[in-house]
Amino acid sequence: MQRPEPHISAKVSIRRVERYQNELLLQAVSEMYAAAGGPDPRGKKILLKPNVLADVPPERAVTTHPEVFRAMASYLLDRGAIVLAGDSPAIHNPAFTAKGCGIRQVCRELDIPWIDFMEASFTVKGFRLAGILKDVDYVFSLAKCKTHEFAYYTGAVKNLFGLIPGFNKAMMHAKYPNRRVFAAMVVDLLDIVKPDFALMDAVIAMEGAGPQNGKPKHLGLLLASTNCVALDAVMAQIIGYNPLDIPVLANAVQRNIQLNNIADIETEGGEIKDFKVRNFKRIAIERKYNFIYMGVRFEHLRRRFDRRPVFDHERCILCQKCVQMCKAEALKVINGRIEIHDPNCIRCYCCHEVCPVSAIDIKRKVFG
Repeated sequence: MQRPEPHISAKVSIRRVERYQNELLLQAVSEMYAAAGGPDPRGKKILLKPNVLADVPPERAVTTHPEVFRAMASYLLDRGAIVLAGDSPAIHNPAFTAKGCGIRQVCRELDIPWIDFMEASFTVKGFRLAGILKDVDYVFSLAKCKTHEFAYYTGAVKNLFGLIPGFNKAMMHAKYPNRRVFAAMVVDLLDIVKPDFALMDAVIAMEGAGPQNGKPKHLGLLLASTNCVALDAVMAQIIGYNPLDIPVLANAVQRNIQLNNIADIETEGGEIKDFKVRNFKRIAIERKYNFIYMGVRFEHLRRRFDRRPVFDHERCILCQKCVQMCKAEALKVINGRIEIHDPNCIRCYCCHEVCPVSAIDIKRKVFG
């Protein structure tokens, strides 16, 4: 006799916060932490993991805003926690300190150590992870609400991918080359890390060609939960997605990891319909080619019909970050411009993700 699936309930707290003002953010975080049932921080060593995909100014909405980071850190410090912070961006060099996005300055002001994820990394279940995970009691995901060309949406769960240091992330894209298998890998990571709390910065979100080259979009929201999947499911609905159309969320629900039914999510602070956003520019869901894995021999055919990177050579500054990031070896500099060898391209869109000047579009281009 088959046992019934366990019932997994989850609560997501939502607050309207119209601007990045310290008192407003701190009050909201305090209310939401209590309402969502955040763990007792007293005496605990807590790693805050913001989204710092690229170390760029906060007004571009690429990163978790430094004032959201400050509010969460201040709340924990005031309650006796030992707070650390860190992230590994897409292109991680030894000088990276999250200075450009403003988080490093907040760390200095609050005397919070910034951890280099490249140091003392370790391997568990096939994942190379930041060594600091062995030394903390809790992990908090401080996410940014953004669209994502490959994942469609990135939030509290996908933010954990930054716990994989340096170019190990690019290698994971090469190893898991389509949305279905990549999503399963991210959920495996979620199940290993088991984050204890998540705070979503959606005061200014990103719409369009995210996660770096989209446009800022004011939503005026913060979300919090002890359940990353539930938080992302609520945020996805607010911006107009069906959560089960997001491969990472669909995989987690199917496998009963943190959640097994979207309907089991309870919201605090208002109903989802009260916060829904009109005219949010989303990434269109590719239903034909990315949810069904057709086997290795058919991957080339799938990629032929999938959206692909298209370079704007006039805009390109030849920084070659895309070439560095591409572990499929699909990109080369030829005659002073980046050229793509299409049969090698796995459609992970990492090149688009790291381009600092929006010189790469993702388009349908079957021929040529």
